[in-house]
Amino acid sequence: MTHLRRKAKNLVVNKRTIYKCELENCPTCGESLADCRHYSWSKTVQQLDQVIHVASQPKECGNPKCKDVGKRYVSAVAQTIALPGATYGLDVVAQIGWWKDREHLSGTEIYQRLSGKVKIGRRQIDILTYTYRILMACAMQKQEENNLAMSVQEYGGLIISLDGLEPEGAQEQLWVVREVLTGCILAVAWLPRVNQTTLIELLTPVEQWLKSNNYPLLATVSDKQGAVRVALSKVWQEVRHQWCQAHYLRNAAKPLQSLDHALKTDLRKDIREEIRTSLGQVGSTAENGAFSPSTSEWVDSL
Repeated sequence: MTHLRRKAKNLVVNKRTIYKCELENCPTCGESLADCRHYSWSKTVQQLDQVIHVASQPKECGNPKCKDVGKRYVSAVAQTIALPGATYGLDVVAQIGWWKDREHLSGTEIYQRLSGKVKIGRRQIDILTYTYRILMACAMQKQEENNLAMSVQEYGGLIISLDGLEPEGAQEQLWVVREVLTGCILAVAWLPRVNQTTLIELLTPVEQWLKSNNYPLLATVSDKQGAVRVALSKVWQEVRHQWCQAHYLRNAAKPLQSLDHALKTDLRKDIREEIRTSLGQVGSTAENGAFSPSTSEWVDSL
């Protein structure tokens, strides 16, 4: 049995660069850092416009009295070229993500566009797309943390809502814990069974996160589902609770919508009868039976 081996990429390196740690002095003791005689890592990286070979040479503190003696400090600039373990530049990852999100290209279309610039396989497109999603999620998480901190500073605390989507048949139900003032999603879970135990398990990490960040909770919001109310009251016993106004107004509008639909149906029936009677009288008295059939068709369309 023969084993298939991956064909090595024949890359022509356009530039070679060795990056050294940007720090000159030890952050702990202040003594000068010395260059290490080895590289932290060295690899060839494909970028959109060129192929480069990059090496990162660390520095270390040689002060025997320093508690961080021997600790190696790497280059921050070198880390911005490619992710650890990756041989494609971050510019390639960003370009794939842009084509995916902004131009809505498929993986095959992205591969066709990129294959003329970078030596890459179709499967690698999917892997780099997934990498892009992770990077964007990290960026969004940081942005949401800033928004939550600003909301606490402005309003004095947060307001949390708990709600779930109606399941289809016997499928699991999606539940979301959301901060109302900022719209940030704090927790998401698929629950096979919805009761106060499963909801408390969903809310407990959120409660611990609030305590760890010293974020006050002003109120909780939910619909009138019994298990939801019990779970919220047990996790946050002294926090005020409010019924969701969107659910309240939607439920209040349901009977009005049914009555409005029934009234509209009755009105259309009455109008049709009156118009047909009037048109029948006009048609019977018209000379030589002159009558416009288009009018009758219009009535039928009511």
